[in-house]
Amino acid sequence: MSVTSMVPESRFGFKAALLCTALSLAAAPAWAQDAPAAVASDATASANNNDADIVVTALKRATNIQETPLSISAVSAKTLNNMGISDSQQLARSTPSLVFRENGNGPGTRVIIRNIQSAGEPMVGVYYDETPLIGSVSVSSDAGGSSPEIRLFDVERVEVLRGPQGTLYGSGSMAGTLRMIFNKPQMDTFEGMAAGQLSSTSHGGFGWETQGMINAPIIPGILAARAVGFYRDRDGYLDNSRLGLKNFNDTTSKGGRLMLRFTPNQDVTFDALAVVQDTDTFHSNWFFPSYDAGGKPYDASYESLQPQKDNLHLYSGTLNWDFGGVTVTGVVSYSKRDIIYNYDTSQYFRNAAAGATVNSAGCKAYFNTGGGACSTGQLADYKLFALSQAPSTAYSPQQTKNFTQEIRVSSNGSGPLDWTVGFYRADRDSSIVSDVNAVDPATGLMITPLTTVPVTVGNVTRAPNVFFRRAIEDELKQIAFFGEATYAVSDRLNITGGARYFNYKKTVIGSVSVPNVIIGNGIQPPTTAKAKESGWVFKFNADYDITDDVMVYAQASQGFRPGGVNQVIGLPDTLGPYTSDSLWNYELGFKTAWLDRALIINFDIFQVDWKDIQSAAQTTTAQSNGSTFSFITNAGNVRIRGIELESTLRPIDGLTLQASGSYIEAKLTEDQRPVGGVTITGAGLKGDLVPNTPKVTFQGSAQYNFPVSDGIDMMMRADTSYIGSSWNLYRRTNAFQQKLPGYATVGLRTGFEASDGDWGVYLFANNLFNKVGLSTKGNGALFGGSTFVRTVSIAPRVIGLDFRKKF
Repeated sequence: MSVTSMVPESRFGFKAALLCTALSLAAAPAWAQDAPAAVASDATASANNNDADIVVTALKRATNIQETPLSISAVSAKTLNNMGISDSQQLARSTPSLVFRENGNGPGTRVIIRNIQSAGEPMVGVYYDETPLIGSVSVSSDAGGSSPEIRLFDVERVEVLRGPQGTLYGSGSMAGTLRMIFNKPQMDTFEGMAAGQLSSTSHGGFGWETQGMINAPIIPGILAARAVGFYRDRDGYLDNSRLGLKNFNDTTSKGGRLMLRFTPNQDVTFDALAVVQDTDTFHSNWFFPSYDAGGKPYDASYESLQPQKDNLHLYSGTLNWDFGGVTVTGVVSYSKRDIIYNYDTSQYFRNAAAGATVNSAGCKAYFNTGGGACSTGQLADYKLFALSQAPSTAYSPQQTKNFTQEIRVSSNGSGPLDWTVGFYRADRDSSIVSDVNAVDPATGLMITPLTTVPVTVGNVTRAPNVFFRRAIEDELKQIAFFGEATYAVSDRLNITGGARYFNYKKTVIGSVSVPNVIIGNGIQPPTTAKAKESGWVFKFNADYDITDDVMVYAQASQGFRPGGVNQVIGLPDTLGPYTSDSLWNYELGFKTAWLDRALIINFDIFQVDWKDIQSAAQTTTAQSNGSTFSFITNAGNVRIRGIELESTLRPIDGLTLQASGSYIEAKLTEDQRPVGGVTITGAGLKGDLVPNTPKVTFQGSAQYNFPVSDGIDMMMRADTSYIGSSWNLYRRTNAFQQKLPGYATVGLRTGFEASDGDWGVYLFANNLFNKVGLSTKGNGALFGGSTFVRTVSIAPRVIGLDFRKKF
C-alpha cells in the first residue's frame, strides 16, 4: 500500500498563529550587529564547560546549539560528571519532555519525548554515534518498549532532539531522537582514565562499579585506538517473603567498547567501533504496593523468580571523505541483541481454577464436549489441570539482529546553500520463543531441563514442565531516500526544506507446538502474514536572527513509524495487519542569550496532530473463544499541545543555576472505535488523556565551584526533578485504571577536584528523601484482577562515593 500523509485541513487556527507570528518576526528590521561567524566543522570543539556553547551535529552538520533551529538539548561530558549521570535513563534529570518508563517485564525501557508514546515500533530513535539501537519486538510487536540502557562513560556529549526528525533520521524518530556521541581516538596522545564508585541503597545493600579508558596512538597521526571497559554490581531492594529472599532484584552489568580511527590524510577519516554489553538481573523490578502491611513498599512475593538477561553486540564502520565542496559519509552497522525475560503466570492459572464453572470455555475445550456443559467430575478434573500449572513462569528467549547501511552526500562549502542527500537501508530479523514453564515452588526457579513429553496425573494429562510454547519469526525490511537543504536568504534569514521517501515490508511467521486450552491456543502449524507500505514525510523550517543573541524559528515537520502484522496466534484475521501511524508537528521556538551570555533562555510552543495511532488492545472472551488476545491496532487520533523551557544563569564566577521544564497535554480527539468488528477492551473516548503521559515535568539545579587551594577546587551541587501524575489506561471508568502519582526527587553531590580536571572525589546522594516514585503500574485478569496491582518504581535512596583519575 502506498500512502502520502498531508497536513490536516481542519483545526488550522493554532498552526496558522505559529507560522504568522514567525513570518512577522522574520519581516522585522534587523537592528543588531552582523551574525557571528560559522562554528568550526570539528564537533569535538564541544568539549567545554558551557553547554550553551556546545557544537552539535543533529542536522548532519556541525552547528552551535544556540544557532540550531530546532528544540534540542545537549549535555556535555563535564555536565554528566557534575550530575553523576552514568547511564542513559538518568538523562531525564536534566532534559525537558524526556521520560523513561521501565516496563518491568523485560530488559530495557520505553523512551518518551513530548508525551508521544504508545505500543508498537519505537517512537524515539536511540543512536550510538551513527548507529541506531534496537528493541526486541517481543511477543506483542512492541519494539518501542525495550530500548537498551547505555553506559555513559568517556562521552563527548549527548544530544536530545525533540519533535519528529523524520527526514534525516527516519521511522524510529517520530517523537524525537536521542544521540550519544562518544569520545573518538586521539591520534597523537597516549592517555587514560580510571573511575569507580561505592554505594549503599536504602532497603538494600552495597554496590560498586569500576570503569576505565585507555587511548593509544598506533601510528602517530594516522592510526589510533581507544578502549573502554566497565563492571557494575548494583544491589537490589525488593524482598520475597514467600521464598525467603531479600534484596533479590540485584543487577550486574559488564562490557566495553573498542574504537579505531584511521586518517591516511586530512580528507579521509574512518572510524571502526565494537561494543559488547551484558546485563543480568536476578529478578525484575515489579513489586506489590498493596502488600505493604508493615510499612515496607518493596514486597515482591511472587511464586516464581523473574530473571532477566540482556546481551548486546554492536559493530559499525563510518567513513567521512572530503572531496572539496562536498563530504561523502558512509555508515554500515550490525547489531545483535539477545534477551531472556520471565514473568510469573501462577496467578493466571489459579484464577482459571477459581473462576471455572461447568460452562467454562476452557473446561469444554479440554474435554471436547462439543459445546455442552462439563459434568461435575469433568469440572473437578479441569480445576486440577489448571492448578497443576502453578507455580509457573512465562519464559521468553529472544534474539534480534539488525543490519543498517547509510550513505549521504553533504555540502561543505561557504555558499548560501547547505544540503544533504542520502540513502538508508535496514534489515531487522527477530526470533522469539514464548513458553509457559513449571517452577519449583521451593526455589521459585524454572524446572529444567525443559521437556514436552506428556505425563498423566490422575485424570489430567499435561507436559511435565512445558505447559505452552509458541515460536515467532519477525522480519522488517526498510529502505529510504532522503534530502534536506537550507538556503540563506540573507545574513539573518534561513529557509529549510526536507523530504524522505520510505518503503518497508514486514513478514511474521508464527506457530504453536505445545497448546494450552486455558491460554486458548491449539496446535498451529507455521503461518505467514505480510504487510507493506510506502510514502513520504516532509519538513519545513524558517529561522531568523533578530539580534546576534536572539533567534526565532518556525517549523512544520512530519514523523511516521512502520505498521506491521500482529504475532498473536488465533487472533481473528481482521485484526492481523495494522498500518503506519503518522503525525505533523507545528512549532515556534526562541533561542536567546542575555547579559553577555551569562543568561540563556530557550523556549518553544508546539502542537502535534497524531493520526491513526498504533494502540495496544485486547479482544473480549466472547469474541475469541473464551480467551483474550492482546494485539496492536490503529485506533483514534490524538492532539498534543505543549510548551518547553530551558534556562541557565551564571550570576557570578563559579555559580551556575539551571531550570527547565515542560507542560504538555495529550488527548484523544475522537473515540477509539471497534476495529474489524471486534470491540477494543479499555478503548479510550474523545477527551481522554493518553496513558502514561505526565502533563508537567521540571528539572532544576544549582552548582558552585570555588578554589580551596592551589590547583584544587571544591564543587557543591543540588539537583531536583519532578514528574507529574498520569494514568496507566484511558478510561476513568475502567476497573483496571490506576493512577501514577506525581513525585519529586532531590540529589546532592559535593567533592574536590583538580582545577585542570585531572582527578576528582565526590560524595553523592540520589533520591535523598527516599521517594517511591512509580513509573509503571499493571493489573488485570493475569494478575488477579483490579485489587492485585503490581508496579515498578524508581530506585530508592542511594548514597555513595565517586572517584576518577586521568593519566
